[in-house]
Amino acid sequence: MRATWIVVLCACSSHDPPSTPQGSGTGSGSATPDVVRGTLTIAGKPETLGACKPGHAPATFVEVVGSTGTLHYESTKLSWNGEVLACAKLDRSWGGGTRLDGTSYWRGTLSFRCTGAPGEIAGDLTLDCGNITAAERAQLDANRKQMQDEQRAGSAAPP
Repeated sequence: MRATWIVVLCACSSHDPPSTPQGSGTGSGSATPDVVRGTLTIAGKPETLGACKPGHAPATFVEVVGSTGTLHYESTKLSWNGEVLACAKLDRSWGGGTRLDGTSYWRGTLSFRCTGAPGEIAGDLTLDCGNITAAERAQLDANRKQMQDEQRAGSAAPP
């Protein structure tokens, strides 16, 4: 199975002034609250999922705070508490960007099986981070549809 991922780096703006810190969105009523769903296990033990925090430095990334540490995804690499993990499986599909006010947003899925100092780290996560606005969500949806259309056209082309 071929992994699909969507990268959207854009300077999107909201008509509402920023009122919250990095990764928290614009504070506008049109933004949706963050969503962190799925499972994360560390050495076979379930991790309690907390907040997700998008950012950029310089690439857009996302962090998921768990009960015993922080998972960080950026530029096709996954790390746990700062240690880059060796992954046998790392499927991802995502989109995100940075706003003119410096805050970021990230929406997507991560499905992985990796190893590091604590042992096996595995997860299936659905994340919607940074209080994505309706305009940003529409842009992410359009980019995803365009990527899917291009993939279908490429797979239908004769060899």
